[in-house]
Amino acid sequence: MTEEMDAIMFDAGGTLIGLKKPREEVFLDVLRHHGLSSTTEAVRKAYAKADRHFDKDFASLKGMGEGAFWAKYDAYILKSLGLKTNPEAFAEDVGKAFDEIMPGVTNWVPYPETIPVLDLLKRRDFKLGVISNATDLLTKVFDNLGMSKYFDFVVISDEVGVRKPSPEIFRIALKRANATASRSVYVGDMLEVDVVGAKKAGMNAVLVDRTDAYPDARCLRVKDLNFFRTFI
Repeated sequence: MTEEMDAIMFDAGGTLIGLKKPREEVFLDVLRHHGLSSTTEAVRKAYAKADRHFDKDFASLKGMGEGAFWAKYDAYILKSLGLKTNPEAFAEDVGKAFDEIMPGVTNWVPYPETIPVLDLLKRRDFKLGVISNATDLLTKVFDNLGMSKYFDFVVISDEVGVRKPSPEIFRIALKRANATASRSVYVGDMLEVDVVGAKKAGMNAVLVDRTDAYPDARCLRVKDLNFFRTFI
């Protein structure tokens, strides 16, 4: 695949980087605060199930006023785990927990294979970029992790005024890469937001499904970024 590609673009969170404290551990902390218990694996599977169930709903979010969505999302996870508590209070506590963690520049880390794969792709002279529904926090995270050097461009929704899955944000990236859609590939972790959005812009797309949330996805689906090693 990569022999036919000029530009490779990535989503950020869930694809290149993740929280140092995984979301299932944050969720478990809130469960314990509410006198409930579960296991890391059970919560991980419940998150994957929720990701699939709310995939299209997530794609419609505008980056503001998302409280009602996340309340439904958290309630779905609780139901999947067979646990009961005050759903409104629980969702509020989960939201507060993530609000404390996610803005911290040092709270984000690359996945184990991210840097080696970026090194490999950079040496092959592909144009590398990022398209993310994010704020300028992402740039600070990349700088902190020493990752900025790998990218020829970073397109952030908060800066360009359009969000994935709109084809327009992908076209902005294609213009910055000076690349054609048919010779570019986008790699992301969400089906509707990343894969469908990129394909609507005429790009090739790969779904990184780290939690096996999308077994029914009708696209190229991989476990992690190491799939690049089989193509180059």
